Amino acid sequence: MDAHPTMFSAATLEGRDAATARVAVVHDRIPLEQLDRWLERHVRSGDVIILEASGNSFAIVERIRAKGHKAVVLESASVGKIGRAYCATDKLDAIKIARVWLSGLAHVVWTPDEKSAARREVFFSYRNSVKDTTRARNRIWAFLNQHGLRRPRGLRMTLGCGKDRVLSLRTWTPMQQALIEDLFDALWHAEERRKKFKAIIAQEVASEEAILQLVRLTGIRDIIAFALTAFIGDIARFRTPKNLVGYIGLNPRVSISGTGGGTGPLAHTGRSDLRALLIQAAQSVLRYGNGTAQHRWAVALKMRKGANVAVAALARKITVACWYLMNGLFTPLTEVTAQLSIKLHKIACSIGAARLKESGYASISEFQHELFQKLLSTA
Repeated sequence: MDAHPTMFSAATLEGRDAATARVAVVHDRIPLEQLDRWLERHVRSGDVIILEASGNSFAIVERIRAKGHKAVVLESASVGKIGRAYCATDKLDAIKIARVWLSGLAHVVWTPDEKSAARREVFFSYRNSVKDTTRARNRIWAFLNQHGLRRPRGLRMTLGCGKDRVLSLRTWTPMQQALIEDLFDALWHAEERRKKFKAIIAQEVASEEAILQLVRLTGIRDIIAFALTAFIGDIARFRTPKNLVGYIGLNPRVSISGTGGGTGPLAHTGRSDLRALLIQAAQSVLRYGNGTAQHRWAVALKMRKGANVAVAALARKITVACWYLMNGLFTPLTEVTAQLSIKLHKIACSIGAARLKESGYASISEFQHELFQKLLSTA
């Protein structure tokens, strides 16, 4: 099935071999709202419906499975490599998707469960709000630079006094004042959205002990812990830590032919969003590790191989530790360290004192103490 936002095309193939499977019938440009009726009329018990990964493929899979049929989503990169450059239509693509599935060459994409899908949507919204906030800040800096003004020391643009200070830097025309007002309104709106989604993420991490446990690991706080659970979903689908490392794309590229070759830089496959977060976590550990065993190991590797190699290797170590922790194969927590205490305090502050009081907590300290007890009791 080749699906689009408003329509889909489908081809029925009979056979077990990609080369000899017979095309029985082809349906082209069917409105998507007729999907349920089409399934009832044309799909038999035991049929497998194959889709290529796209923006709405998971939603279509849910509708197909609700009707009791089996649906599989294939990785779009591997499917896209196979085709005819001189002729590409939805009908041919539907046939191609079926033959790629029969060949066994395409990777099957895991369809996230409802909770994982919702967490992914929240994470993407948070990430977009961070980008919007950064973009709005840069626009203000660009506007000041355009008028030959340097960034004032100690300027807090997200506060009302920040706008007042910018307005006092020089005499602005009424049109320029209106532009500054608009730039700051855009920044404040983006910052408000960022804080809102960060609070949602912090609440989710604090409410589920399985996610909160990930905060124990060096370099991981609420955002990375939340993203890991959103994209990994069921950890049982990764049989070994290497499988999880490969899924994120932190494994080195291997190219060996004859007597030459070897390992190279990162393969840059898999989840680029998770990979970027874990690279940031590794960079944080390398800079602010304060003499921990991981930090000493990473610094020694940096001296021998360089910063990039050390950061990538440390990110792999953190990923492996996540696999063991999510499988319940980690050392029990006996005490809350000062570093972990700071992390929990920041999670509580992200939720905010007002929201915590609405939930029945007298103070941030009381909520933080409850988080301590959760970590110690589940260890």
